[in-house]
Amino acid sequence: MNYKQLDDKMKVKIDFLLEKGLSLRACARELGISHSTISRYKNNVYKKREINIQEKYKDFLDYLYKHYDWRCRSIEVCVHQFKKYNSRKKCVSVQQVYNWINNNKIDIKVKDTCYKRKRRKGRQNGMMAHLQWNLEHKTVFPISLRPKYIENRDEIGHLEIDTIVGKRNEYDSIISIVDRCSRMMWLIKADYKHEHYVNNLIYNFIKQNDITVKSITTDNGKEFAALGICAKRLNVKLYKCDPYCSFQRGTNERMNALVRRFLPKGKSFIQVGQQYLEDISFKINSMPRKIFDFKTPYEIDFIHIKNGAVEI
Repeated sequence: MNYKQLDDKMKVKIDFLLEKGLSLRACARELGISHSTISRYKNNVYKKREINIQEKYKDFLDYLYKHYDWRCRSIEVCVHQFKKYNSRKKCVSVQQVYNWINNNKIDIKVKDTCYKRKRRKGRQNGMMAHLQWNLEHKTVFPISLRPKYIENRDEIGHLEIDTIVGKRNEYDSIISIVDRCSRMMWLIKADYKHEHYVNNLIYNFIKQNDITVKSITTDNGKEFAALGICAKRLNVKLYKCDPYCSFQRGTNERMNALVRRFLPKGKSFIQVGQQYLEDISFKINSMPRKIFDFKTPYEIDFIHIKNGAVEI
């Protein structure tokens, strides 16, 4: 078979048809040549051309630079919302944006992204100490006795509670409360970590904010030693996790990581007021979540209260 080399005029026609969005076979039919010829030309020429990202995706990059915030608006959210409201403009995938960031092709650096790589610490060796569970009044139980339906996250009211510590050798801390279903988060400023003080603080906050409570899950911190009293007054059960098993409160730990974007480790909490914590909670609860098809915890909470079920 005799192969004929493409001349400059034919190359211009191929470029014109490809830019119009025609497929390789459609271009071949239009020009009366084999589609494999166009494929070889495309592979040999187009891959060698450097695409000007700043020019080709100008609208998308302008939107990304304007709306991206590593603390409360991720790359995924920006890409999703740009596609939603600018469907006719050119956009790329989330993975492509991260490829640009890793290759330093756009003005967002790896250190400015939501997830920064951290070196994992080695596991601690040794046997875990046996815990004596307080089963009096049928209020406090180990997490192994928590019903399986709570794991399904089908209803709001099943809370996880944890403490966020501030600067070393300071008594001030923050109590975080998270709903397992809607991912709604509340933050409470605690001046010190006495168990009865924390118990009354959590009980009063739940009552004042009319938070739905059906169960509570915490770790074994000393500040939660008297939380069974709060659970008894709320007429719910309190479940305590196993030692060194923070993954049993994975939702709570994930929300604490979001709070750390605003209050990094080592920061003093003495000057942090309750109003500032409510502002942080509002920003976190207003963040669109991929797991909810980019709805916010506020929207999920409202849908659940209105319909009695969450559709994901």
